[in-house]
Amino acid sequence: MTRSRYYFNSSIIRQNFRQHGWIGIIYALGLMFALPLQLFMSIDPNAKPQEIDHLFRISGNVQALFIITIPVAAGLFLFRYLQAKSPSDLWHSLPLRREHLFTAHLTSGLTLLLVPVWLTAGVVAVVKRWSGNFYIFQGADIWQWCITVSILTLFLFCFSVFVGICTGQSILQGIIIYILLILPVVLISLINSHLVMYLYGYANANVNFRDSSLQMWSPFVHIVYYFTGKPFTNTELWIYGVLALLFIGLSYLLYRKRNTEKAGQAIAFGYFNPLFKAGVMLCTMLISGNYFAQMKQQQMGWVISGYAIGAIIGYVAAEMIIRKTWQIMTRKVLAEFAVYAVMLGLLLYIPISSVTGYEARVPSGDKISGVYMGSNYRWYTPTDDLYTTTPYMGQDPFSDDKDYIEAVRKLHQAVIAVRPEHTSQQYAYEYFTIAYQLENGHKLVREYWIPNKGFESELKAVKDTEAYKYEKYNLALLDKDLDYMWVTNRNKKVAISDPQEISELKEIIKREISNMSYEVQIDKDGKPDVAGIQTEVKAKEDSNQVSSSYGYYYPWKSSFHELEKWMNEKGYADKIRTTAEDIQSAEIVKDGFMDKQTPKNPTSPEQRVVLAREKNRTVVTKDKALLTDILDHRFNYGVENGNYIVKLLYKEGYSDFVMLKASDMTAELKVLLK
Repeated sequence: MTRSRYYFNSSIIRQNFRQHGWIGIIYALGLMFALPLQLFMSIDPNAKPQEIDHLFRISGNVQALFIITIPVAAGLFLFRYLQAKSPSDLWHSLPLRREHLFTAHLTSGLTLLLVPVWLTAGVVAVVKRWSGNFYIFQGADIWQWCITVSILTLFLFCFSVFVGICTGQSILQGIIIYILLILPVVLISLINSHLVMYLYGYANANVNFRDSSLQMWSPFVHIVYYFTGKPFTNTELWIYGVLALLFIGLSYLLYRKRNTEKAGQAIAFGYFNPLFKAGVMLCTMLISGNYFAQMKQQQMGWVISGYAIGAIIGYVAAEMIIRKTWQIMTRKVLAEFAVYAVMLGLLLYIPISSVTGYEARVPSGDKISGVYMGSNYRWYTPTDDLYTTTPYMGQDPFSDDKDYIEAVRKLHQAVIAVRPEHTSQQYAYEYFTIAYQLENGHKLVREYWIPNKGFESELKAVKDTEAYKYEKYNLALLDKDLDYMWVTNRNKKVAISDPQEISELKEIIKREISNMSYEVQIDKDGKPDVAGIQTEVKAKEDSNQVSSSYGYYYPWKSSFHELEKWMNEKGYADKIRTTAEDIQSAEIVKDGFMDKQTPKNPTSPEQRVVLAREKNRTVVTKDKALLTDILDHRFNYGVENGNYIVKLLYKEGYSDFVMLKASDMTAELKVLLK
């Protein structure tokens, strides 16, 4: 056996190094610039060394640029000979089996890509202790960076090669590579939008690219957000490594069957054509359907037309790409399009139809081990990298209180029966997540906008339970050791740090919130909160992050008499309460302009006051006694004819709008308005 018949044909490898060595050089220079050089680069020459948790924190976007592009470029250029007829004929006329050719090119590519990665890691290890280094990291961080980048490089290169084997055009190969790398998260987002619009109560409506649960489906998106988000887990790296080996194996198999005449064709294997057409059609249908549904909500004709237009565009585009011509119209095409359209239409319709029973599903009480109802469900296990720590982390959101479970079930059944839509501006709505922890270990989660009007009895039954208040107002946080409690009201702020006072205040807040009635919870009296009480817990106690902290806000409602008494006794109330001395002036107008709404924002208090001011129907007072009367009787702004809108201008320059009822007007205020 001669050397030319070895799998690792040295002549081909040397030729690749001569012809494509620039790929390795650029990759090495890029990584050297993005990492070792940046260790010593800082705008502030007097900056102290900064401790980092991984090396991707250093010039991460530059690293991402090279990691995402160079391995794909290597796959494009090294296997370029497959996509053009002349090079393909030349290479395949050599006295070498295809396995030998593939192995030699694959080895060349891996050498050109992995050596720069390992070289960069070695340089970082050498310069780590040099003076002038602005970053502090451990040797394990270098290993972690080297392994992660090596596996990502291996995966992207092997995936690029696999797509190149399946396609016959280099440009199309590059386009398909990046589309497929992003496609999983785009499809999930589009399908999620589709389900949100047509599946009543569908949960998980607010996914975005910052969700780590979504990023795991796309290495491209994960690499882009890696540097500000969560790192790759070992499981993910193992998956990418196994997928890389799988793509190598499939590439070997497909390369043996690939016809050289397929060079220049869009798809090299005919049995991929149906998958390609269906994939393109599905994406365009979802994009077009979602667009028209967003622009023309509740107009089913527009929505159906959107899906139909998307199907036509997708099929025509896929057919033209495959045939490399725009002249595609035949009877067979029409029949085939109809088959695809029907199949994909059913694929989109069945999940939102009543066949699945999704919308009407409410588990029976004996199958539920715990229940959650509130608007903070995502904060217990945040997947969005914006919320790496929350006041709810580490807590169990589910309550096993039987009365609470039954009250939530009855409310859930009433909501399903009525199906209130979040469209009316007339009622106040609350956003709730209803989650059941089932006995079999599964979870059932739904999300609804529920109006207060029409569901008073069901909401009262839920909100009167201690279990609901305990979760809603995060009373579990008050069981923790707090560093500070802040009483805040606009620009006024009082810190409470005495452990004894913090302990007393925590117990009072627990009692006040536990005793809150349903009417107080929905602010039926409209009275503004006296102040807010914010807790502060350093995150180092829970997540080993010394530098950050999180807090939680508890209301000081006007009905909290025990709390008010305690604040008065400690002398905090006078320091925090809003008084007439804080206000520069008050502008008052009788709210009778509902029939003269401004077209821009009819509920805007500013516009309503401006409208009255133009007609000389406002009065302004700076009298401290009158301002005190206003503060004593004010309630939150709401559009209602017959009441009085008051614009309070504070001495700090900002303003606020409150209301006064006609029955609460003092004689002095009535005189002022005459």
